[in-house]
Amino acid sequence: MSIFARAFEVVAAQLGIAVVGFLVFRSRIQDKESILKFLSTLGIDLALPFFIFTAIINNFDPVRYSRWYIYPLWWLGLTGALLLLSLLVTLVSRSNREFFLSLFFQNGIFFPLALMTGLYGGDSAEVAMLFIFMMFYPSFFFLAIPAILGLKQQKTRWHRLLSPVFLATVLAILFKLSGLDVYLPGFLRSTFSAVGSISTPVIFLILGGNIYLDLVGSRKFSPGKVLWFVLVKNFVFPAVGLLAIKLFNFPQPLSLILLLQLAVPPLTIVPVLVGRAGGNRAFVNQLFVASAAVSIVSLPLFLYLYQKFCS
Repeated sequence: MSIFARAFEVVAAQLGIAVVGFLVFRSRIQDKESILKFLSTLGIDLALPFFIFTAIINNFDPVRYSRWYIYPLWWLGLTGALLLLSLLVTLVSRSNREFFLSLFFQNGIFFPLALMTGLYGGDSAEVAMLFIFMMFYPSFFFLAIPAILGLKQQKTRWHRLLSPVFLATVLAILFKLSGLDVYLPGFLRSTFSAVGSISTPVIFLILGGNIYLDLVGSRKFSPGKVLWFVLVKNFVFPAVGLLAIKLFNFPQPLSLILLLQLAVPPLTIVPVLVGRAGGNRAFVNQLFVASAAVSIVSLPLFLYLYQKFCS
């Protein structure tokens, strides 16, 4: 099976879970917001850190990836490039901050995680290096988003800066570098792995629930702006990344991680935070839904082009 077909199946399966979440929240369940909050805690603050810890403990090889510490620095460089590209496109198209936020904050963990586990398996070095690459992203997001949205009345959530994702990544790296990972009993590894395995399905169920809550009752659509956004986010950004990978010959798996970061849809929590700041939450969700729907084709397309020209 070609990489296009395999990637198509992976993306379609994850979005299928989101559709299930949409239908579940469309039913007559009570207190949908509280259920979403519980699922978010379960998926992001509990299951994902266990998955990260297990992936790094089982698959990170400090000898093979002796320069692992440069991966977070590459994330910093990518973030700077995304900032410049997003600002440029927003200014040229005279768009608003909602448009900019959706361009700038990529869904950099769950979509790449789903693709990498689907293409290479959960026990792959690529997955472990993805988490090391993204270790500062959650902390950066919770620092940057209040400043951009002007949420000055809210104090910085310092506990979010030392998020469970960040702590799990650092702890797992320390275990591997010190050799303490060999002393972890098998039942603990199995427990961590079992809890971590629910992270991706739960997150895509949350995605479906958020889409339902954002779109219900929404009557105003902006097809022109949405199409422009999809063109830039799903095709221009990854095309720029593909060209850079070809020109500078980035090594594996760094090149794959960079491409995926530029090709994935926006971060799913952006509509929620925009809504809290009094922004146009429905518009941001339209951008996300359109980008996620088109990613069924665009992500497999750019992975095919990556395999053909860059690997």
